[in-house]
Amino acid sequence: MQNHPKALVVASTIIALEALVLWAVGVWSVVALIQNDNTSFVSAIFLVGIVLGGALWATNVALGIWRKKRWAFSPSLILQLLIVSIGVASFGGEFGNISLGIGMLVPAATAFFVLFSKGVRNLFVEK
Repeated sequence: MQNHPKALVVASTIIALEALVLWAVGVWSVVALIQNDNTSFVSAIFLVGIVLGGALWATNVALGIWRKKRWAFSPSLILQLLIVSIGVASFGGEFGNISLGIGMLVPAATAFFVLFSKGVRNLFVEK
């Protein structure tokens, strides 16, 4: 590894794993769409597009963080905030799932904390 602090490796790994999960959900959604396992075809197409677009975006952010690109810092924080908001919403409601919520909160909070650590933040601050 060419001069990557451990905190940066942790952050980029978590973001890459989040992107991988989004890709898996996207593939699962496409399979459900092909099997006609939906109530509204138009809504299902839209949802598949949103999920695959999010997966592409998260992949791009993970690569940007790994390559120490300044533009990737803010989107990586936004990505973590989005994941935290979905994780918190997973605790309640009719289909609430505590395991799912914790499974999203812990990695997102870890990545957020690591991204704000002094060593990583200084890599992305204009000098």
